[in-house]
Amino acid sequence: MAGFPVSRRGEEQTSPPAAAAVPDWPPRRSFFERHPWLLDGAIATVYAISLALDRIYGILQDDGFSTVWHVIVAFLTGGALLFRRYRPLEVLIAVTVLTTMFTWSLDGSNDILAIPLALYAVAAFRSPRLAWIAGAGAMVVAAIGLTVWLSATPPSPRVAYDFWNLLLILAIASVLGVLFGSLTFGRRQRLRTLEERAEQLARERDNQATIATLAERSRIAREMHDIVAHSLSVMVALADGAAAAVDRNPAMTKQALGELSETGRSALDDMRKVLSVLREESSSESSTLPAPTARDVGELVERFRTAGLPIRFTVAGEPAGLPAQELAMYRILQESLTNVLRYADGVTTVDVALVHGRDACTVTVLDDGHRKGGDADAATTSVGSGRGIIGMTERASMLGGRVEAGPAPSGGWRVKAVLPARAAGEGSGT
Repeated sequence: MAGFPVSRRGEEQTSPPAAAAVPDWPPRRSFFERHPWLLDGAIATVYAISLALDRIYGILQDDGFSTVWHVIVAFLTGGALLFRRYRPLEVLIAVTVLTTMFTWSLDGSNDILAIPLALYAVAAFRSPRLAWIAGAGAMVVAAIGLTVWLSATPPSPRVAYDFWNLLLILAIASVLGVLFGSLTFGRRQRLRTLEERAEQLARERDNQATIATLAERSRIAREMHDIVAHSLSVMVALADGAAAAVDRNPAMTKQALGELSETGRSALDDMRKVLSVLREESSSESSTLPAPTARDVGELVERFRTAGLPIRFTVAGEPAGLPAQELAMYRILQESLTNVLRYADGVTTVDVALVHGRDACTVTVLDDGHRKGGDADAATTSVGSGRGIIGMTERASMLGGRVEAGPAPSGGWRVKAVLPARAAGEGSGT
């Protein structure tokens, strides 16, 4: 019988697993739950008309218990019951006063049902505890009203019997009204809890989707930064070198232009791999292109040498063959060398050391130059945005490692990254 408002969520596009996990709300409701005024109007009308007809019949039969005032009270009580869903406590007070103080059915008529109907509404739409308290108060008022009415009625054996009989009937009907109302209240509470849980699951699903989207965008932005910024830095350095050597050394200029073209093609291929994840259906060629590995580090170092960096490259140990670790190692080395190329002046030596151990891989890049603008931290200069060091730190932290970047004690700049092999192995298997 309980009709209560249920909030509706907007139409959203969800994936099939998420849509299957979250039920559609609001749940199906009966006709009267969707039209509560019809139910309340029907109850109030049946109560008022049936009681009024009974009183009119009693007046015509001159039964001694029915008057015109009883007919008026019947319609007033029915009108009050019409609002029991929205003002249950006020309606209970009104019908209690009308049926026990203004009138009383000493003949056991059905007007005493007004109090149980009102108590049902109090229990269903307020709380069962309030209904029990209000019911006790209504019984006290009823007992007082019955006593007053009996004092104005000539004593007789029948009336003495009706005193306890009517109070017992009213008490039983009131208890039943509170119990049924409590059941309705519990059902409404369960439905509300289920609805809130469903909405919470929907919000969590949306939040997870948003987090996944932001994480994917961050990953793509990081990859694009590694590809575009690094490749462009190398290409600019190669173009400057070619322009400087075009008259003095045509052969070197030709080699620099070849490296420039190869770097551009490599950047385009890497961009296709990254952007392919944004397409619903990527080509098989772009989706199967391998990510950089430890075998590509030598080519990367040679590319920066061609761009003008005096790199001394050493490798110790054998790579563990973990794709996630090798990709992070490649990108961190690429970022570090690009920062040297872009932000360092007066560089005479760049030491690059890769140490492959059983538990971790260590990447160290040490240069002896000074940062442009006189700032010791390249991430805080006006030239850089600071995203490079942040990106290196994020890559290492995803594998459970760490990155140390800052001025070296002997001068210059030092980057050291430690990438655990165990975390990389676990990450690569997912």
